[in-house]
Amino acid sequence: MSEVGRCAYCRTERPASELKPVAIIFQDYNYVTWKKFVNRKTNLYCVDKPCHAHDQMAHEG
Repeated sequence: MSEVGRCAYCRTERPASELKPVAIIFQDYNYVTWKKFVNRKTNLYCVDKPCHAHDQMAHEG
């Protein structure tokens, strides 16, 4: 049985072979010191659609 994953942007459920892990870079806050910092997280995105680019732009504001 093939593993199934979900795209972080379009939320489409697909086989793991049709998803790729990509790092998103975004601005975050430290809620203790209330200072901004650059953060990074890795999500799964569709291989054949521009989901990664759209999610990166959404995180940029």
